[in-house]
Amino acid sequence: MKLIMEQWRGFLQEGRYEAATTELTRKVIPHVKYIIKEVIPSDGVQNSRNDLILVIGKKYLAGKTLPKELEDKMYMAEFTFHIDKKLAEETGDKFQIGGMHMSIPGAGKEDDYIKINSYFDIGFNEQDLNAYLGELKAVTIHEIQHGGQTTDVLDTAHPPKGPLNPLNWDYNKIDGIRGYYASDSETDTYTKEVYKRAKYHKVPYTEALDMRIKQFFDMFKRRRDNMNAEDERETPGEYRVKYTEEELNDFFYKELRDKYIAFAKTKYPEAVGI
Repeated sequence: MKLIMEQWRGFLQEGRYEAATTELTRKVIPHVKYIIKEVIPSDGVQNSRNDLILVIGKKYLAGKTLPKELEDKMYMAEFTFHIDKKLAEETGDKFQIGGMHMSIPGAGKEDDYIKINSYFDIGFNEQDLNAYLGELKAVTIHEIQHGGQTTDVLDTAHPPKGPLNPLNWDYNKIDGIRGYYASDSETDTYTKEVYKRAKYHKVPYTEALDMRIKQFFDMFKRRRDNMNAEDERETPGEYRVKYTEEELNDFFYKELRDKYIAFAKTKYPEAVGI
């Protein structure tokens, strides 16, 4: 009976997060359409000497515009928007979305909030909205999932506390990348994010996961290549990034992929393709 009740509570929670994600993204899309029609084509953007331009964002607050399903998890969901004039040139992408969940250790959920950051190339247009919405939903539910995690689970995404331990993982080492992306906290949220992406695009779970794994790999390979090139110019033969491309490939495409699939089989057994 206890197991049945826990499964039922989990089912209800998943439904609440789905509803909240739908409500928030529906509110955001009209603002994104405004950015496409009025902001990106404007002289202020096209003639700006700045490569990264901040656009007015949106905040949804508890007791006002935050979905009621989230009011016991956080006090605010914030969406920020930037126009990155070099995004496509540097990454090949017309948009990118990142997110964060912020909390104060020891404080209640009234101090928690999530922030979703969108970056648009100047070539971003309405034809890109379907792909953008799918990614927006996936990243949003990822951060909402963090809001529902207990403190001990959230803490797994950080190095163990101690006077000699660093505050953040060292992404110049493969163990630092593993510490974050293979943590219980991020395994839970990235698995949820991928499940949302698979449902939105109506593709098998493993196909959606491979899309995300490729993003991880490409991001860290690009970071490694850029930093190594910089180090070669300044200190030939001495590199800050300590992992090889093969190590990066083995971690993301084998170790992490297997871990996320194993977790998905227990959390989302109804997912197609796992």
